[in-house]
Amino acid sequence: MVENVPCLKHQHDGLTIEGYSRAAVQTCWRVNELKLLFDVGVQPWDFMGTPTLFISHAHLDHIAALPAYVSRRRMMKMEPPVIYLPDSAVDTAWDMLQNFRKLDRGSMPCELVGLLPGDETDLSREYVVTALPTRHTIDSVGFVVHHRRHKLKPEFQDLSGPEIRDLKGAGTEVTTEMRIPIVAYTGDTLSLIHI
Repeated sequence: MVENVPCLKHQHDGLTIEGYSRAAVQTCWRVNELKLLFDVGVQPWDFMGTPTLFISHAHLDHIAALPAYVSRRRMMKMEPPVIYLPDSAVDTAWDMLQNFRKLDRGSMPCELVGLLPGDETDLSREYVVTALPTRHTIDSVGFVVHHRRHKLKPEFQDLSGPEIRDLKGAGTEVTTEMRIPIVAYTGDTLSLIHI
């Protein structure tokens, strides 16, 4: 792997967490198995292929490399990324990208999606991200990635496969969703105890 920035790596429970954070300098983390990034204060070259980005807040050390990330994906003919960030930062982040477009004379194709605490984002059928309230000097959110599992409701556990299939076919909800948190990311925050 050719690195253009420092990068730490930790594996836990089937997930690889890679990135680097130094207060007031740069923060960027990737969970490759989930195909998502958290913050983009710097943009490691190898992270460019990750299509989904969650930005905790708009301080420079967490968002400065956003134009590089979007532009590099365009130059490499990758799909435009989807970028989730605090709702109050969407318009200003879009303006920043458009100013770089004028300087660079290259388009900045991406989708910016504003989030408020409590908002949920489906990554896939298996994973959902919930925005958390955080406390910082500017608007910010944290994130929890949950693994969704569907468990057969107790009242249907004694039924045969064909009976369950028939109930589903008739529109009966036979399972209940369980969510298991697998990754949480807060960005910069004060204690959340009082939230």
